[in-house]
Amino acid sequence: MPTNIDDLELDEPPTVEPYEVLGVEKTATQDQIKTAYRKAALKWHPDKAKPEDKDAAHTKFQEIALAYAVLSDERRRTRYDNTGRTDESLDIDDDIFNWNDFYRAQFANAVTEDTIVSFTKDYKGSDEERDALLSAYTKYKGDMNKIYQQIMVSNPAVDEDRFRNIINEAIEKEEVAAHPKFTRESQKSIDRRIAKANEEAEEAEEHGKKTASKKKANAKGGDSDLSSLAAMIQQRNKARSEDFLDNLAEKYGAAPKKKGKKRAQSPDEPPEEAFERTAKRKIKKSKA
Repeated sequence: MPTNIDDLELDEPPTVEPYEVLGVEKTATQDQIKTAYRKAALKWHPDKAKPEDKDAAHTKFQEIALAYAVLSDERRRTRYDNTGRTDESLDIDDDIFNWNDFYRAQFANAVTEDTIVSFTKDYKGSDEERDALLSAYTKYKGDMNKIYQQIMVSNPAVDEDRFRNIINEAIEKEEVAAHPKFTRESQKSIDRRIAKANEEAEEAEEHGKKTASKKKANAKGGDSDLSSLAAMIQQRNKARSEDFLDNLAEKYGAAPKKKGKKRAQSPDEPPEEAFERTAKRKIKKSKA
């Protein structure tokens, strides 16, 4: 797959079921559709995938982009609701839909400062986050280190007490089991996790300052942490350097290619790459 989006020539738009792809009901509002799209786009953006996962992420991102193209436009959405066919829902009257242009725009704009901040505000403290937390707690039998790898925009330095309160409350209500890895975890282990999160955030901030332009870094004044991290992500969209995010992933915690154990992951879902986790952690830290 080409690493430069400008060199990418797409086939015909994929055939998808838009509501299913975005995980929304047919009665979903535009705000709900936009939120679902942002979440899916952040999770599946090809820039975040490991080299071996890029083709799968690219295919999935096309489906997400097309679903959003249909459901975000009321005319296209109505046409789809009436016909059940995405290929008959794109061109409306004199509005000729250019799939290549639309996909390139979504590819370039899916991971920006605004989308990260907006998603973080919507997700933190939501029922969806709680459900994801308890699901991960059950899946990993109380291993908080693995749980943080699973939960989007999570940060031990910020979320440890809040997550523990949610889990303890669920244990008391017998919603989840009391796993020893959670109930018996030492304070020393918790402190190590928090210290590591702070170290990663500092490294990401420093890397962002080195890679972002001075103009971008200084534009926001008091929000320099957020600006530098957003610039770090946006730099990939502009330069399209093949190794940029791969190097970030290797530096900030992705599974090594040659040594060590491979991080467990679902076969049909690319993991949250370290650069995104760290960037979002810093956003939360800067707002705390």
